[in-house]
Amino acid sequence: RVLVTGGGGFVGGNFVRMALQVRPDWQITVFDHLGGRREVPVLAGLGEKHPGRFRLVRGAVTDAGALDELFAEGRFDAVAHFAAKNPSGQQAADPLAFVEVNVLGTANLLEAARRAWGGSAGKFLHLGSYEEYGSGAAGVFTEASPLNPSTPYAASKAAADELALAYHRTYGMHSLITRTTNIYGPHQTKDKLIPAMVELARAGREMPVYGSGHNLRDWIHVEDHNRGVLMVLERGRPGEVYHLGARCERTTFEVARAVGRAVFGFIGRDPETADGLIRLVEDREAHDARRALDPAKAERELGFSAEVPFEKGLAETVRWFLEAG
Repeated sequence: RVLVTGGGGFVGGNFVRMALQVRPDWQITVFDHLGGRREVPVLAGLGEKHPGRFRLVRGAVTDAGALDELFAEGRFDAVAHFAAKNPSGQQAADPLAFVEVNVLGTANLLEAARRAWGGSAGKFLHLGSYEEYGSGAAGVFTEASPLNPSTPYAASKAAADELALAYHRTYGMHSLITRTTNIYGPHQTKDKLIPAMVELARAGREMPVYGSGHNLRDWIHVEDHNRGVLMVLERGRPGEVYHLGARCERTTFEVARAVGRAVFGFIGRDPETADGLIRLVEDREAHDARRALDPAKAERELGFSAEVPFEKGLAETVRWFLEAG
């Protein structure tokens, strides 16, 4: 019996879909405020496809009372905490929102789990972010690298990670942390880079790229990422941090060019002419030059490795967005 917070989002929703498929003995409860949405495409049909194994409860992790009620309804063996306040484009104008959701929300969830589990050792997996490391000389980080967040969002995620680990040290909770690189795939929100670029290219509009376009990021397909989350949840060592990286670094310019060419190819235009849509714009604040994670620990201990080649995954993702409208 697994509680998935934020399971109505891009990554969490894809995780729920995968877990229900590959773990037929699991019962999954999704807890998500859903941003007021009535329909949740990433979760559509799961109740009918997996009768008795899936339910959706609307609520926010900032509501401690709702969390207590949720845990009182039934015992969970594990929590996969995907819920988070994420930035979009420029740094959000309200940095306290990151603190409220990512720090206080995580604290509420940890407390609800601790009270419900008592002396038993339930598993609590928190999804961190590689933004917690900020910038470094090499730009490639291991789990032992010091945290050096550049933004309020990254600082809030670092605080949430440390809270989860502190509950392991203090109360014996089986806390697990994953940190990952840039995730892409179906159902991602359209404010993120790849789906935003798909929309612009399809409309023949300019595709803005921050700064020089040389900022390097490691890209991982959502299926690879979520397979890694499942491995950590089932086989990870309590109190440990695991990196889920794909060893697939691309510059922002390279990603924009690949998206534009893929879109033009699918809609019957000359792919190379899509390059003319790319425009360099003023860089955003605290934009780290390079961030990538060394996934050696997860590879060594859990047998994790990314399996979806970037070119194949990107083409399939672009096609999905074009067909989904």
